[in-house]
Amino acid sequence: MLCPNCFTYNFDGQVCSNCGFLMEGDNLEDMKIFYKLKNRYLIGRSLGAGGFGITYIAYDTKNDCRVCVKEYFPMGLVVRSNDGVTIHYTRQNRIEEFRHGIERFMEEAKIIGELNNISGVVKIVDCFEENGTAYYVMEYLDGLSLKRIVPPGGMPLETANEIIRKIGRNIDIVHKEKGYLHRDISPENIMVLSSGRVVLIDFGSAKNFFLSSSNYTITLKHGFAPIEQYSTTDTQGPFTDLYALASTYYYMLTKKVIPRAPDRLAGVEYEPLHSARHDISRSLSDVVDRALAIDPKNRTKTVGEFIDELEEIVGESGEESNAHYVKVYIDGQETSRIKVEPDKWLTAGCLPSSDIPFTGCQSVSRVHCNVMFDSYKQRFCLEDHSTNGTYINNVRMNKDMRYYVEETDIILLANTRYRLILGG
Repeated sequence: MLCPNCFTYNFDGQVCSNCGFLMEGDNLEDMKIFYKLKNRYLIGRSLGAGGFGITYIAYDTKNDCRVCVKEYFPMGLVVRSNDGVTIHYTRQNRIEEFRHGIERFMEEAKIIGELNNISGVVKIVDCFEENGTAYYVMEYLDGLSLKRIVPPGGMPLETANEIIRKIGRNIDIVHKEKGYLHRDISPENIMVLSSGRVVLIDFGSAKNFFLSSSNYTITLKHGFAPIEQYSTTDTQGPFTDLYALASTYYYMLTKKVIPRAPDRLAGVEYEPLHSARHDISRSLSDVVDRALAIDPKNRTKTVGEFIDELEEIVGESGEESNAHYVKVYIDGQETSRIKVEPDKWLTAGCLPSSDIPFTGCQSVSRVHCNVMFDSYKQRFCLEDHSTNGTYINNVRMNKDMRYYVEETDIILLANTRYRLILGG
């Protein structure tokens, strides 16, 4: 039988011999397994449900890969029909509320889609309405949330610093280049993948602060939300997400959640990091304290400044002087390695004269894509100019749009035979 988790034929109805998936009792609210959405996405097991949606693992029959499908399913407003697919309202007088929820759900998909060029943000593949509700499709993330991997007593300092550096730089790009606040950063919403990639998920509370700095809905996680998120009128900005990120960093190092912001305002405080862990310096602890200041006026202003301060203390900024390379792989074999000069564009193409040569590879365009290491952002960036596409983690890039990527991202030119490896 087909497994509803890995989609291989190794399932006996209870256990999959390939992935180890164990079938448990059915949830009546879940869509029936193996229904094909949009005549393309084969629905598998449920990954979890919140107040407004259910997320499933699914198989994309067009692109031959696993994806995640999120379904708008507001608990209490709708129920699943007997066909196991369509949904209907529980109360006719709340139809307007349901339709408004769909609009907000599709807005969430639009926001994530606008961030598809940032490697540290989960990527949107598709969004549509069907079966009386709405869906959006995301890349499948093979990993675990920070909440699940932080051990008792906290992570090793080096591991925590590497994770916070990766996610922090990407959040800084979301703020500076896109103008969005996430407003729900927490250990639950940061995924660490088996490849080493770190990804921010769940943009249901996101808002563009370039367009508005007031009239925010109150949405928060206690211990991670700053005091301004407890109000609909207080100004929010990058410093709002910074507080949540610094609180997440504190959790990573201690596995403790700091007191709620209103309690802190009343005088309840957390134990400083240098007291909680003897391997953490007072200077590093002070950086975190500044990022967790109750009054936004006293808080570090941006995530970028926070990461800069951390790197200066822990020595991560020493990476800036290291050499960076682009390696060409054809059919799994390394064929060339090119040293990258910072801030200089290199062209990957099928011509022998290309800076990054895929010589004789017919599916690769003459000027397939451009690659540069951005010394300011400390990131590789790519631009696609091809016929057959450049793919980041199996998601096709938009032409002529700049994408920032991590060294752990999978970069494919045209198909799986041609790959770029970026790194030091």
